[in-house]
Amino acid sequence: MPKLVHQQTVDFFHDRPVAAVELLRAVGGIDPPRYAMATAEAADATQLTPVEYRADAVVVLRDDTGAACLAVIVEVQSRRDAQKRFSWPVYVAALRARLKCDTALLVICLDRAVGRWCEQPISMGPSGIVTPVAIHSGRLPLVTDPEEARTHPELAVLSVAMNGDHPDIDKGLEAMLEGLKATSQEGFPLYLNYVFGQIPTVAGERLKELLMTASADYEKVIGDRYFAEWVNKGRELGRQQGREEGREEGREEGREEGRAEGEIEAILAVLDARGLEIPSEARERISRCSDLNMLGKWIRRAVTVNSVDDLFS
Repeated sequence: MPKLVHQQTVDFFHDRPVAAVELLRAVGGIDPPRYAMATAEAADATQLTPVEYRADAVVVLRDDTGAACLAVIVEVQSRRDAQKRFSWPVYVAALRARLKCDTALLVICLDRAVGRWCEQPISMGPSGIVTPVAIHSGRLPLVTDPEEARTHPELAVLSVAMNGDHPDIDKGLEAMLEGLKATSQEGFPLYLNYVFGQIPTVAGERLKELLMTASADYEKVIGDRYFAEWVNKGRELGRQQGREEGREEGREEGREEGRAEGEIEAILAVLDARGLEIPSEARERISRCSDLNMLGKWIRRAVTVNSVDDLFS
């Protein structure tokens, strides 16, 4: 699971390079120079000869002429690793020499304690220091203001991912969804993919509820994507559960069965809408499952896996 979380976070910055700029500005207090575009470059474009010196992601800001005006190295760190304090300065120096522009080191930490360790300045001896800009829940508080989320949707997404166990996570999720109204149809599912992959099961369930009761505006954005059937099936499940509440006998058992059936339908709908082939054996395994905890895990994985086999790993 740690490798999956690491890759999901790296992919987020490859897909949304502007997020690195927003974090530098809002959390690091670094105002970027005027730029025309922010692009994600191949990580190996920054390395020297040794293959071990390879950054997770590189974001380059370029002006109207295409010249680099600021480079951002993005590293995702899940644990303390003393070796990084020697390799990170290499990344910075190599990229700065290659692009001939200022270079920043941005370290994304989903664990606050690791983030506190990462943000410590790295001494280079008498010649100076390298100071990472570490992003963690202690420096990126949960965004609960819808207006702030609309202005900075990337920050809202990352704040939810880093603060999934926050007592006000419901407000954070609602604000994030308001912020995502301003994003493109292509960007919306990318953000949701990332959030579903990071937040705890309880927060994920709440986000599903918000999507299932979404307004027409949300449906317009989500409709052409794999969440459309999920939303509709979730609503139908809610109606079924409402009818079941009027029955005296077997009400609790029926409610549990109804929830399991709804989860199964949601998993299959998401996989199908994403265009993933569902072998008959896998379909049968999903359909026979009555464990709500396991079904919840499979739903979260269904929005990010590359194949149905990965659902069960």
